[in-house]
Amino acid sequence: MTAEIMEMAKKLLEKEIPEELLQIYAKDVEAYICAYCGVSEIPTGCETLAARMLAAAAEGQEGGQVKSLSRGDYSVSFADGYREGLAQFDQRLNAFRRVKWGGTL
Repeated sequence: MTAEIMEMAKKLLEKEIPEELLQIYAKDVEAYICAYCGVSEIPTGCETLAARMLAAAAEGQEGGQVKSLSRGDYSVSFADGYREGLAQFDQRLNAFRRVKWGGTL
């Protein structure tokens, strides 16, 4: 996730979040956006939405909190409801989705 998106998200946060934890949320939000949109990086024009998603995830506004965190080899577990909170942004992400064609008819 770009530094610009991280800075926007920090401005949206009501409370200060440790940088290390914010980076973990950022990786998860970026992976969610890329998987949902079928792209390898956050689409141009989606930066503000990505920052809002990151802020919502970091503040736990949607009911999701970090349940456990490991630093060696990066591992994080979220409480129930975390991913469902990101799903509220799916409708806005639809504008950035790329259709993948595959298989044979």
